[in-house]
Amino acid sequence: MWYKQRLEHAPLEVGSKLEDKPAVISGQFDKSRFKLNRIASGISLSIEHVTKEDEGMYFCGETGKKTLNFSTATFLAVTVRGSVSPGESVTLQCTVLSEIRAADLRVLWFRAAAGQSFPQIIYTHQNSSS
Repeated sequence: MWYKQRLEHAPLEVGSKLEDKPAVISGQFDKSRFKLNRIASGISLSIEHVTKEDEGMYFCGETGKKTLNFSTATFLAVTVRGSVSPGESVTLQCTVLSEIRAADLRVLWFRAAAGQSFPQIIYTHQNSSS
């Protein structure tokens, strides 16, 4: 299960994915933007067309027969500063706050161009702050 927690609020269940069943996104989250996918190391959460309302701490929980184990949380900060006209330059900054070892982090930049159905990876570099 994936959870979202905003400052001074109780955690909300974003969605869950059981072994052989399709992912289920909770009713308070937009099913067209929030996606859960099984990956080798667990379940990934993707959020398309991020808005200021998506800001918060996200973490994953795995249930056993008598246990509930949580992953390290990741904080998603959304800053909106205005629009950019075609031809203008822009600087985008990504800050990852995580307890995961820096050597295990991987940051990817995606670009969703007009007219394309899927975003493209435009930059990937493991263990880099650039």
